[in-house]
Amino acid sequence: MRRIGYYWRLVATGYNFVVFGVGGLLTAIFVMPVVRVWPGGTQRRNARARQVVHYLFRYFVWQMRATGVLALTVNDVERLREQSAGRLVVVNHPTLIDVVVVISLLPYSCCVVKSSLWRNPLLGGVIRSAGYISNSDSSRNFLARSARVLRAGYPIVMFPEGTRTVPGDPIEFQRGAANIAVRNRVAVLPVVVRCDPPTLRKHERWYHIPPRRADFSVTVHEPVDPASVTDASRGPAVATRQFNRWLEEFYRGELQA
Repeated sequence: MRRIGYYWRLVATGYNFVVFGVGGLLTAIFVMPVVRVWPGGTQRRNARARQVVHYLFRYFVWQMRATGVLALTVNDVERLREQSAGRLVVVNHPTLIDVVVVISLLPYSCCVVKSSLWRNPLLGGVIRSAGYISNSDSSRNFLARSARVLRAGYPIVMFPEGTRTVPGDPIEFQRGAANIAVRNRVAVLPVVVRCDPPTLRKHERWYHIPPRRADFSVTVHEPVDPASVTDASRGPAVATRQFNRWLEEFYRGELQA
C-alpha cells in the first residue's frame, strides 16, 4: 500500500505541476488582459490582478490537498487577513510551493519575486500583470515601488532568504525586507512555514517526493514594529542591520523549537 501511495503522489505531483504551468499561461493570455482594462488607477488594477492570482492559488492548494500531495494546517489565519493591510508579511522559504500557500491565504497581496520569474514563459505574464516587485530593481526603485504599495494599503509578501532554504544551513536573510520596514516605518507580520517531511527543497526536482504526504504548517505571529527592537537614533542603515539580525534570530528560534 505504501508503494501504491508513493506512485500515486508522484503522478499527482506531476499533474499538479502541469496544471499550474498551463493555468498560468492561459491566465496571462486570456484573463489578465481583461482584468487590466477595467477602470481604476495603477494600484487598483494591480490589486484586481493580484486577487485573480489569489483565487488561482487557492484552487491550486485545494487541488494539491484533494489529490493527496499535501495537507495544510494554518494557525491564526485571521491575524494574517485582518492585520496585514499596509504591512510587510515576512515568510521563511523552506520549499518551492510555500509562496503559493501564503498568497492563497492573503487576498490582494503584492509579492517580491526573483527576476528570473519575470522572464518565465509560463508565469511571467501573470507576475507582470499583477504588479509584483522584482528583487533585481535598483535600491531606489525597489523602495519606491514598495512604498507606493504600502501607502495604498496593500500587504507585501516577502521571502528575505531570497531563495529556498539550503538544507542544514542556518537561516540568513538579505536586508531588503528589513530595509522596507525601517524606512517606511511599517510593522512586520512574521509568518513561519514548516513542512514535514521536507519536499521541493532547493536543488530538488519535482519528482523528488518524500516517502509520505507532506504536512504543511503555517503560523502567523503578532506584528512587530521595527522601532521596538532597534535603535532608530543611529540612523536607518544601522536600524536596518539590527532589525535584520532580529528577524534572523526570531526565525531560527521558531524553527528550532
